[in-house]
Order: sequence, then structure tokens, then C-alpha cells
Amino acid sequence: MMNERIKELARKANMVEVEYSPGFPDIRYPKNFEKFAELIVLECASVVNSRDDSDTGFWANIIKEHFGVEL
Repeated sequence: MMNERIKELARKANMVEVEYSPGFPDIRYPKNFEKFAELIVLECASVVNSRDDSDTGFWANIIKEHFGVEL
């Protein structure tokens, strides 16, 4: 399930299609968008982890948790 922060960033980047139907909007994300976002988060976490001298992965886990990517 996509984290709300990732959804918000996708909307800011105009990556979603919105169709309005009676009562509520239908928001559509590009195919495989969630996987793409997850891979970016994991790559960022990996870079931070490789620079973390404590070798605990603390900061990498903070990033993954913030975006709702499984730890």
C-alpha cells in the first residue's frame, strides 16, 4: 500500500490522472508507480546506510519508515 507522502509527491509532480465522477474524484497512478517509488526509497536508504559509520542502518530505517517501505 502506498504511503500518503509518496502519493502527495506524485500529485506535486503531476504524475496522477484525476477523473471526477459524481461524489468523488478517481485518482489514478501510472502502472508500476508504487514499485518505482519503493525502489527509489530503497536506493536512498542504501546510500545513507553505506555512509553510516555506526553500521546499524539507523538512518536508512528512518527513511524507509517515513515512506512506508518495509524494513
